[in-house]
Amino acid sequence: MKVSVVIATWNEGSQIASSLKRLRQISQTSPLEVIVVDGGSNDGTAAAAREWADVVLEQEKPNRGLQLDAGAKKATGELLFFLRPDAQPPGSWQQALEHFWLASHPQKIAATAFSVDYGAGFPLRMASRLSNAAVSVRGAVGGDHGLATTPEIYREAGGYPPLAYREDVVFSQRLGRLGKVVLLKERIWPAARRLHRSGPLATAIEDAWLALRFKLGADPEKLWREDAGL
Repeated sequence: MKVSVVIATWNEGSQIASSLKRLRQISQTSPLEVIVVDGGSNDGTAAAAREWADVVLEQEKPNRGLQLDAGAKKATGELLFFLRPDAQPPGSWQQALEHFWLASHPQKIAATAFSVDYGAGFPLRMASRLSNAAVSVRGAVGGDHGLATTPEIYREAGGYPPLAYREDVVFSQRLGRLGKVVLLKERIWPAARRLHRSGPLATAIEDAWLALRFKLGADPEKLWREDAGL
């Protein structure tokens, strides 16, 4: 089963090469396509990614929704796997996805997501549990989880919206209308740099405030800039 890994980047030049190298090292030699879509980085991210990615696309400015959609449309795999550039998927990620997606299920499946593990310590474990519960209970998949779906379902859902912020939640809502979003037991380790820097409580409060403003119609690009600390 050929898997296309789609990664949206912006100013990840200091670590994108090592992240992609690690992805290659833990992946099987079975058909694999790595697509990096850069959003106008000024730190050499695109150049650094070319050594390890099969395809590198470049856009003028960062917009994760547009970037992920461009990568999905370029992909040739039987399964699309959307991965954050700083996230480390489980060592058996391909086997886990293939085992699930090649099996038969009693209900229609729209997407899968790995269980996040933000680290040790009670606050981080609680953050992990809450994020995983959001997937299993509401089907709300944040980008940290590594969402996977088929190209056919992706197109039927309408793809990622052209949003710089909350594109992942909006897309998972679209998928939820088509079928079940399944949380896999295998764990993915996102860097979650803001979570570790600010702490789970402060991050949760800030995320809730940004999410509320998004629902009230605030400019997604402005919200993204605030989320990115710009």
